[in-house]
Amino acid sequence: MNNPMLRQAGMAKRTAIVLGAVVVIVLVIGLAGWLSFSRQSSPQMTLAPKGELVSGFPKTLILDNAAAIDNSYTVGYSPNLNQYTANWTSSSSMDGLYQQYLQYFTQNGWAITNSSTNITAFRGIYAVTSSAEANVTLDDSGGGGLKVTVSYIKK
Repeated sequence: MNNPMLRQAGMAKRTAIVLGAVVVIVLVIGLAGWLSFSRQSSPQMTLAPKGELVSGFPKTLILDNAAAIDNSYTVGYSPNLNQYTANWTSSSSMDGLYQQYLQYFTQNGWAITNSSTNITAFRGIYAVTSSAEANVTLDDSGGGGLKVTVSYIKK
């Protein structure tokens, strides 16, 4: 192989083979990572039977004594991260129930990090502890009673 043309052709062929192998390896690793990520990031929803709270939802977060649960569900984002949610229609007044939640959170060691009272037919509270987060929304805009949604995440 003293011929420079043959040597150059051989090097070009080896370079093409190495580059092709690298591309295949990168594609295989990328595909495996994408498949693994897509399996892990697909939230799984579990719906409780009609009128019941989903297992894991803390009953102490339902301050409305007359609450008849419309629906309740869990969304599992990962083995250690689940969001528990309950919805119901309340006969309570929006501002009265809002004040009950404010009182509950402050008396039970929750920090209220956000609240909303600036929309006429809506109230919202976001509260946290070192081990949990809760979001309460009260919507009185649709008629037919106050729509209440409470979501809870245990950290």
